[in-house]
Amino acid sequence: MFSTQPNLFIYVSLIFGVLFVCFSLYKSKKLPILTDIFMVILSVAAAFSGIDLCYLVLEGSKGLGDFTDQKLVIVLGGVAVFWVSLLSIINSCKQIKTTQ
Repeated sequence: MFSTQPNLFIYVSLIFGVLFVCFSLYKSKKLPILTDIFMVILSVAAAFSGIDLCYLVLEGSKGLGDFTDQKLVIVLGGVAVFWVSLLSIINSCKQIKTTQ
């Protein structure tokens, strides 16, 4: 699914970082602090990687070696990474909305 393009998560993360800056400029008329931009970029990268991990494990194209009996735990870990990243992105956007 996502693994056909190497390092695609980097491009997606940077695009979302730029979109976050544009959203902040539109809503609060000022640039966000650098740590917020980095938090969004890293959260998007983590969310992307969590989804990719779930896909690769469920598809079965990657050998898991000794961990083949742990597919459920690996998928739940990928979902947890995605969920925490999504909440972090949502909270960052809410913080921009409240600092108008």
